[in-house]
Amino acid sequence: MNKKKAFQISLVVLFIFSCLIFYKKYFFSDLTTMNTPINKEIDSEEKQTVKNKSEKNNVIESLKYVSEDLFGNTYIITADSASFKKDQENQLELYTVNAKIIQNNDDIILIYSGLADYDKISNNTIFKEDVTIKYKDQELNSNIVKLDFSTNLIEILENVYYVNKSTEIYADKAEIDLLNKKMKISMINQKDKVKISGKY
Repeated sequence: MNKKKAFQISLVVLFIFSCLIFYKKYFFSDLTTMNTPINKEIDSEEKQTVKNKSEKNNVIESLKYVSEDLFGNTYIITADSASFKKDQENQLELYTVNAKIIQNNDDIILIYSGLADYDKISNNTIFKEDVTIKYKDQELNSNIVKLDFSTNLIEILENVYYVNKSTEIYADKAEIDLLNKKMKISMINQKDKVKISGKY
């Protein structure tokens, strides 16, 4: 009788052990496999949320900077919005930009552009996308304008178009000296000629 009972118990234990192995092999591994992509998807969504929040925090709305140099010139730059450049806390990218240089003799130079790179320390600015400069009765249009306060120079580059009441000029490059208030218009390749038309 004891032998029969021991045999029955060993059969029950063997059955339970077989069931555990079967469950672990066919069900437990499947659950693990199914959970992995879900976790990856959740991680991806969390990362995207963090990225979106970071990008939102990086945007400044309605920005304005005002500065004055040693010569008494005032520089005012405004933008609809701006964002900090990655790993460059003093560098900003500005969107829909208006700039004004008020010279100490009350002459005003206006600059408009779609985009601009602005340095908060030096105030140097690179204007990009449909740039327009207005000064008295003169207007210049180009692709790029570099404003450098260390040299007191405005450099106008790429598809330069100058117009006043009587003259139209097409060139590669123009420079405005803010100290001497002189403008120079030229071609990058000296063999090419500046195109001028107007009333004489």
